[in-house]
Amino acid sequence: MKRLTTLMLFVCLMSGLMAQNQDERQKRFEDMKAKRAAFFTERIGLTPEEAEKFWPVYNSLQDQKGKLNDKMRTLFQKTKRNEKGERVFDYEKITDEMIRIKVQEANLEKAYHEKFKKILGAEKLFRYYHTEREWGGELLKFIQRGNGAKR
Repeated sequence: MKRLTTLMLFVCLMSGLMAQNQDERQKRFEDMKAKRAAFFTERIGLTPEEAEKFWPVYNSLQDQKGKLNDKMRTLFQKTKRNEKGERVFDYEKITDEMIRIKVQEANLEKAYHEKFKKILGAEKLFRYYHTEREWGGELLKFIQRGNGAKR
């Protein structure tokens, strides 16, 4: 009975810690999103009206790119086993699919380029592309400081 009580206590403590870690991760993710919004808004020079139109389109693009990244990630996990039980990759199929995903991403970027151009105009669109490149470095700094959305 004492072991059962100890086990139940342990399970309760672990589930509480896991929930807390999930809450912390969610908070870090929300912090990162807020930092990104401020960074982009400032660097691009978005007006409130532009920001109202820009962010839903940007978030939609990020969601779709995330799905493509998920597809790419799963390609690296696709393996077969040979008669010795060793993992074997079908490199030709995987690399062909990688290229198809990259083409889909390029088509997605092209479609969203037109949407962003209507919202931002050419000069701010250029700033957006420049800011997108800069954000990678800022995100890395954010994560290194311990504020990032760690997995």
